[in-house]
Amino acid sequence: MSQATATRARASLPAAELGPGEMTGLVVGEVAVVVVRTTEGELRAYRDRCVHQGAPLSRGRLRAGTEGEEVGEYRLVEGQGVIKCPWHGYEYDAASGCALFDSRRRLRRVTVEELDGEIVVSV
Repeated sequence: MSQATATRARASLPAAELGPGEMTGLVVGEVAVVVVRTTEGELRAYRDRCVHQGAPLSRGRLRAGTEGEEVGEYRLVEGQGVIKCPWHGYEYDAASGCALFDSRRRLRRVTVEELDGEIVVSV
């Protein structure tokens, strides 16, 4: 009996090229991926596609999260990074991939790890 095995595409970049609070785009096989290093230094990777209309999130911004109870009141949220879509401003929690406007909508997570000074992404 024959057993099929899935071959995963992999790509990497030097870990030193992605500091805390930064993100970058990477193509893995034929899949566009956005790689994020949170302000705490943790790595996250998602399909590089906004859930709204498919914009490449790697062309957006990674910014600090904010909160406030009243209009015009903003306080930075320590440690929360937010990925902002370049087309229509949709925002996602960088650590979870959840949309800030609806936590049921989220970015598709991709496997990422740091090995021997390289950030390795697999799809």
